[in-house]
Amino acid sequence: MGKEWILNSANMRWGLNRKKQVGAVSEEIRKCSPSNKEDWEKYYYKNVYPQ
Repeated sequence: MGKEWILNSANMRWGLNRKKQVGAVSEEIRKCSPSNKEDWEKYYYKNVYPQ
């Protein structure tokens, strides 16, 4: 429980899981429909967030 509490506190305090911070990732995953992690990484860095 200790680690979960720390992560939850950090996410709530700094808003790390807000759309402004991470973007609308679920929508982009649906657009890409990757078959593996490498496909998703290529799509993400090319179309969503520059590396």
